[in-house]
Amino acid sequence: MPSDDVKTAVPRSTGRPVTIDPDAVAAIALRLFAERGYEQTSMEDIAREAGIGRKSLYRYFSSKAELIWGGMEPVVEASGRVLDSAHAGSASAGATGGDVLAGLREAAVAGVAVLPDLAVTRGRLRLIAEHPELASRSYESLAPQRERARAYLVSAGLGEDVAGYLCAAFMGTTFEAWMQWAAGTDPDPVPYLVAAVGVLRVPGS
Repeated sequence: MPSDDVKTAVPRSTGRPVTIDPDAVAAIALRLFAERGYEQTSMEDIAREAGIGRKSLYRYFSSKAELIWGGMEPVVEASGRVLDSAHAGSASAGATGGDVLAGLREAAVAGVAVLPDLAVTRGRLRLIAEHPELASRSYESLAPQRERARAYLVSAGLGEDVAGYLCAAFMGTTFEAWMQWAAGTDPDPVPYLVAAVGVLRVPGS
């Protein structure tokens, strides 16, 4: 969990626009959730503890759920960029089943490097696991990655139906990998993600 010494999310200089560090706000929120409980902590509590106005907080996060899931956006975007690049490559050369899975594996681990604080990520994922209303947002929150993965698989020569099935399996196994990592204490999620992609198979290869 994040350190208790995180106290403010904005610089204190005067005469300049307020700049909010979303990850710092998330670290503060996670500390409050741990101390008071998720349901008992309000957006107003988070704003007050972060030293920012409530309206400023709502400009970045529309709800507590958005605050939790918003931190996963860099992972989704990094993975998507890898899939887009692999999409272009597979379209110009006949991709084997091994190539297809290599692309998925690279996409799965790409997000780890862009996370500034894995302790905050672990806290977010543990909250998602504990609260059904947070877990229920996974389909919507991961939609951009799902669409890019499906486009990549179709470009690699898989039929629409098969691409849809394999995409669903990819999303499910990698999400489970993140959750298994978050439930433990291992510092690095990459082995979990690699193992998750390792159970996938491309039909006919």
